[in-house]
Amino acid sequence: MIRKDDRKQYLVLFAALVFIMTLLMPLKAYAADSIVIRKLNLTFKSQYGDEEILMPEISTTTSGVTIQDILWKRDISKWKAASNERVSVILTSDSMVFAESYNRSECKITGAKFVSAKPLDNHTLEVKVDYVPVVKLGRTSQAGWSDSKKTKAVWKKVEFATGYQVALYADDKMKKRISVSTNVADLSEYMDKDANYYYEVRAIGYTAEDRKYMKEGDYVTSEDVFMEYDGDTTGTWKGNTYKQEDGGVPKNSWKQILNDWYYFDGNGIRQTGWLQSGQRWYYLSPSDGKLLTGWQFVNGKWYYLNPQGGEMMTGWVQTQPGVWYYLYSDGSMASNTNVGDYWVDASGKWVS
Repeated sequence: MIRKDDRKQYLVLFAALVFIMTLLMPLKAYAADSIVIRKLNLTFKSQYGDEEILMPEISTTTSGVTIQDILWKRDISKWKAASNERVSVILTSDSMVFAESYNRSECKITGAKFVSAKPLDNHTLEVKVDYVPVVKLGRTSQAGWSDSKKTKAVWKKVEFATGYQVALYADDKMKKRISVSTNVADLSEYMDKDANYYYEVRAIGYTAEDRKYMKEGDYVTSEDVFMEYDGDTTGTWKGNTYKQEDGGVPKNSWKQILNDWYYFDGNGIRQTGWLQSGQRWYYLSPSDGKLLTGWQFVNGKWYYLNPQGGEMMTGWVQTQPGVWYYLYSDGSMASNTNVGDYWVDASGKWVS
């Protein structure tokens, strides 16, 4: 049996212990709070490779924190310049613990975009980031023409390039500089006088956003060669518009799609019927907008469209050896009439 005096001593000791614990509790809370990592940082330093995409250098200056692992969502062989690539960076700390969550101001990312930060346990944190790869674009391997009149420029594609800059020269003087999103450009509207024309082309980022991540390539001078152009094969038709693989649509330009040429207006709508492009006229199929060539019967008249470039022909034309026809200034064929000192029959053929 505990004596009355002993019970009093126990109560005094218990009260003293409770008092001491009460004093120590704020100190413990403060100590626990001091080892939580409240803010951290990651830096992505881009590496410009010549005609290849390189991994960025990833580092942190947060005291007591190290990078344990870097896990990319896609293999680098599938990366595209100027397109987001998701990565998980695993951070660890032996001496401190991570907070339950971090926002973009508490987890500062330099050279990439913060997505999320989630602790896997007290000493391990997963930070998800979107990084945009960069690249130094290369040179096209060949540049030439896709039509006999040398008005439609075409060149080999450059890997990663989303656009090209074309500089047209007339008798060695700069005539026009344009940017296009494909590896072909119709330059006929700028060739308005007799001259010796050639062009230079270099790979670029087509949009201002692309140019943040792509350094332009070097210029390559065109050659007097004919080059086949297969056209775009990766996009999809949406009614009378064509959506390219990158999501864009051609506007105010010619575009070759699966070996057929089309012209799209400023709204990206496929055109049909007669079209004037530069100084020349073309005829696009009323049903599907394809560029037509050769003999075409339009509104009761015959027209001859260059089999190579599609432009409407005028004057005397020889469609095959020894066979001549005369086309008026509006392109229509003459028949059963005299053209100067020459007679053309009902079929339009010159009769000697």
